Amino acid sequence: MKNQKNRYNIDLLDIVRGYSVLNCSYGQFYFKHHPLMRVLELDHLEQIDIENSKKRGIKSEQQLIDHAIKIGSWSLKKEESLKSLVWTLKKSQVALGKIEDAKQRTMFNDSIKSQERDIKDLKTQRQSITSYSAEHLAQVKKIKRLGSSALFCDLDFKEAPPEDYNVVLTTSLFERYAELNNRDTIIRASYFGGFFDLFLTQEGSSMDLIGVNFLNITTFQKLLLTTSNSLLKKMQNTQIPDELYEDPVKILNYEEKEKKDSKVSHGVDDLKAKSKARGGKLKAEDFLS
Repeated sequence: MKNQKNRYNIDLLDIVRGYSVLNCSYGQFYFKHHPLMRVLELDHLEQIDIENSKKRGIKSEQQLIDHAIKIGSWSLKKEESLKSLVWTLKKSQVALGKIEDAKQRTMFNDSIKSQERDIKDLKTQRQSITSYSAEHLAQVKKIKRLGSSALFCDLDFKEAPPEDYNVVLTTSLFERYAELNNRDTIIRASYFGGFFDLFLTQEGSSMDLIGVNFLNITTFQKLLLTTSNSLLKKMQNTQIPDELYEDPVKILNYEEKEKKDSKVSHGVDDLKAKSKARGGKLKAEDFLS
């Protein structure tokens, strides 16, 4: 638990100060978090790259998918299945907070993991088809721009690392980016790192707490403020069970049960019967009302 708390403190420190320290085989470097304005600029440049690629004859993602369906290397069934699985997974993750029975939670978690594996498999197949699309090539350019404007050797953020370090450093950068660009990471950093306590007392603009404005706020700082506000609203407007206060993610995911016997899952016996009928397998939608 102590190690976890240290992790939350480091996450909060990085978010508030606007940079992360990256340690790799080449030494210590700095990942400067992107301001929201810079991300908007990069998104705009990405759209320009997509249009320019299309003008040069590079096919769009949809065109490549349509061709793959035509020749049989992909199918409409897989396309719809992927969309359905992504939708179901999102609903399932929210619904998990409503399930109290331990056995049902275990079965539900197993089903979610299975859905995640199915999504990963389908996405891998789909990406092999779209890897040379206008959208993918534009995304590669965007990633290069993100790296070149975020990696530095010094805290003044002036000296860029040597180009031959890029592969290792970019990998480290995006690993840290993925960690911080995660709602659960952000809300736990806020709740356990001490920021949420201050957020509760703030008056006026919450951006004053971290001394930023719209022009220089980073994407992670924006997430910190918006998720902290979502947590506060949930606590103000929902009767939260005492046992959930140990985990802010559970608080955020929690939804009060409707009075009219509205259930989010079947009984254990029903689930066992479905599992038996399907050869021991359940789908996440079996748990959803």
